[in-house]
Amino acid sequence: MKRTVGKGEAGRSRPRRTDRRRPAIRADRSDREDRAERTNRTNRPASGDRADGADRAYAELVSKVMAHYPGKVRSIRLLSDKGKKAVWSVSTDRGERIVKKVPFGDRDIDFMAYAVDYMRKRGLRTPAVIRTTDGKNFVALNEDRYVVFEAVRGRTPDYERKEELRLIMRGMAQFHKASQGIASPTRYYPSLLLYVWETRKRANIERLTAWKAAAAAKKKPTEFDRLFLRHADPFLKQAEESIALLKRADFAAWAEELRTNKSLCHQDFAAGNLAIGDDGQLYVFDMDALTVDAPIRDIRKILNKVMKKGVWDLERMVAMLKAYQEVNPLTAKQYRALVAEMSFPHLVYGQASKYYKRREKSGWTEEKHLEKLRDMIATERSKGKVLQAFLGRIDEVIAHGRKR
Repeated sequence: MKRTVGKGEAGRSRPRRTDRRRPAIRADRSDREDRAERTNRTNRPASGDRADGADRAYAELVSKVMAHYPGKVRSIRLLSDKGKKAVWSVSTDRGERIVKKVPFGDRDIDFMAYAVDYMRKRGLRTPAVIRTTDGKNFVALNEDRYVVFEAVRGRTPDYERKEELRLIMRGMAQFHKASQGIASPTRYYPSLLLYVWETRKRANIERLTAWKAAAAAKKKPTEFDRLFLRHADPFLKQAEESIALLKRADFAAWAEELRTNKSLCHQDFAAGNLAIGDDGQLYVFDMDALTVDAPIRDIRKILNKVMKKGVWDLERMVAMLKAYQEVNPLTAKQYRALVAEMSFPHLVYGQASKYYKRREKSGWTEEKHLEKLRDMIATERSKGKVLQAFLGRIDEVIAHGRKR
């Protein structure tokens, strides 16, 4: 299949794996949904006599959007529709385009487009935002906003393949490096999580405490409640220790440095938002949630994603961070801050939040919630010794970066 990338993005080639090729703009769905959609969408009519009413409506809507862009539309294919968010692939005489309906404001879109341009100029491989014929970053139709991107064909990287995991970590490091020094021309930033790190952690501790109290007060607690209550106190203690460790690592000073020399976090730098292109290079997508923050936020999230399928693995963690260090070196103090950030029980908090706030509205049975909580508890409990051991390997990671 064909891909579209920016000029000058050359690299080594790899054999095609056409069974997994796709337009690599993710539509915020599960891997299962994505596979099903890729299976069922082939040759589905988007407009014309064979299309049903919904297809015609989509075609008319997207055609109105594309009327603001140069080129002629040849065909339109719906990839995902979740109400506030939707994604279409559009074939034009100028190549494939990805149209996204996005659920955020004009200033947020303008910042995202600026950030994409800024990081692309600094070497990040990510699809360009296509401007309208009058130079705007989006099209407004009624109350909705639509952004058009160039399309990149690729396959989803696999965490279980060492070279692909290494590629992910180097790509993350490149993302952080490319974002350094970014300054919004309007002085507007959609998110500044860096400056409220302690407030957010305190709020999460308060929620854990409240969920614990509510579960304990139930006359008929569920199995989830009982399991959560058995482990709540150790994890609350772990959360408090995380804040203390961040303070000892002088994270506040690092945050202050980033006030004047800002950098961005993607917040979901994971396989579903990445693709290995035909050139063997890693491409990153979905810049919807950019925030000003220290790199350890993204690093913590990818480590949790990779490790949560089983127990924590020290050698795997070291290998991942060595790959990162090759591109965007961190200091020993910054790695200690990463350990402090990792010490917070994010996985257990996340699963408790899904359950007690009912964030998963469909497909999540009581048994599934319980199974996930068991997995998260096991993963969280296995990481303590690994994080302590990693403290003794920080110099090794830093030395590896110097050799490159």
